[in-house]
Amino acid sequence: MKQNPISPPPPSGAGERLDALKWLVGLAVLIGTVNACQPISLPRHALSPSLAARQSEPVAQDEPDEQSSPSESASQDEFDWGAVEGDDESVSAADDDSESPGRTFLYKEIVLSGFYSPDGVRNVPPGDESPDHFEFNPRPPGNYLGLDFVHTLTEESWLNRSVFPNGLPLGAVDLHPRLVFDRMEPEGDPHRFKFAPQDFWLRFDPGGSDRWRWRLGQFVIPYGVNPTLAPRQRFILPIEATDLGLKWDWGTALKGPLGDYDWELAATVGSGEALHSTHLFQSNDKTSYLVTGRVGAPNYWDFQYGLSFLYGDLSTIRGATQVFEPALSRWRAGLDAFYKAGTYLMAGAQVTYGQDGFAGDQRFQMISRGRPSDVLGYRGWVDWVVPALIDLRLSAQFESILRDLSVSHSDDTALIAEISYSLTTEVSLMLDYRVELNRAMGGENDAFYLTFVYYGL
Repeated sequence: MKQNPISPPPPSGAGERLDALKWLVGLAVLIGTVNACQPISLPRHALSPSLAARQSEPVAQDEPDEQSSPSESASQDEFDWGAVEGDDESVSAADDDSESPGRTFLYKEIVLSGFYSPDGVRNVPPGDESPDHFEFNPRPPGNYLGLDFVHTLTEESWLNRSVFPNGLPLGAVDLHPRLVFDRMEPEGDPHRFKFAPQDFWLRFDPGGSDRWRWRLGQFVIPYGVNPTLAPRQRFILPIEATDLGLKWDWGTALKGPLGDYDWELAATVGSGEALHSTHLFQSNDKTSYLVTGRVGAPNYWDFQYGLSFLYGDLSTIRGATQVFEPALSRWRAGLDAFYKAGTYLMAGAQVTYGQDGFAGDQRFQMISRGRPSDVLGYRGWVDWVVPALIDLRLSAQFESILRDLSVSHSDDTALIAEISYSLTTEVSLMLDYRVELNRAMGGENDAFYLTFVYYGL
């Protein structure tokens, strides 16, 4: 029987619990050492560890339109909180310098995350029924080592003059490979360590336009929240990641203008972050694919909103883990909204509705016992940088996925509270407390999650 992939649980045996405790102690020592020894190269402000990403990705992810502000136009996981009193000059200087085309950056990344559950958690990995209290975190952001190579080009770059045709210049390259430790795989399984990028693409600028984009590779799919809010290095996820288990996928996407708004369409293989067979050119129950699209306000507006859709066949995946290989037919329609109130506060909400198993493959539906199911998901979240201590950020989210509206208690509902602190511009620490109000397959577990992030040159 398929295991519920959303519940995080730990290993078995006193020895493994002792190892997990040693790992958490070692993490605390590492954090203390880094905080004591790491020089602060820039003034500290209310930035996540993705400061470097925000400084480079405005070009690599999506360059601003003529009327956009560079720092607002293309962050990978959130907006630039750096425009605070006393820091404006240094932040704008860094942004201006890094957003010049024809530049190259290579960032190093370490993410370590574990959890503590007072009651103990089961099924990590799936099938392990022993309750454990300390464990590596199988949820995003997980545990991994990564590199993030960002290269931006001009029309006068050698590649555009010698390789690519006129009218289709290569604008940017972002290669973000990650070696992910997947705790959901059994001990001794070689798949415990996976190549699972989050962004691995080439971006072309058709006609040299600053509003047309053609992307090839792995990228954030245009379904759900604005792609610039994709959850790199974050524990708090958009509703599509909780519902379907993915925000990144492999394929191709085209983006263009619609008056003052932007539209984007993508065709992808439905594999998510990790590399596994999608049986794309075979006609069987394991063949997966996705078509997604979004129309929304540009990402430099304070109030943003969008409509999006998803259609295709998708296996049960959770980030880098493929939990159940047969693909299930799914469609979704979503509405998202986001508001940035000044320098320190932002909030947002999402709602999505759709169906699973509508194309005659409902036998793979576990919760509905072989019937098509109507799915409803929603979330609300708030993120506040403390003005008196701008390295400190407080966040909260309520999320709920009703996986079959005709079945009572078929929802996965949780409340999350987060405290994050930027030790330096490269290093941050996050503490999350997740309260599971209900789980569709039972076994609610409340837990604390501690995450260490290094992201720097």
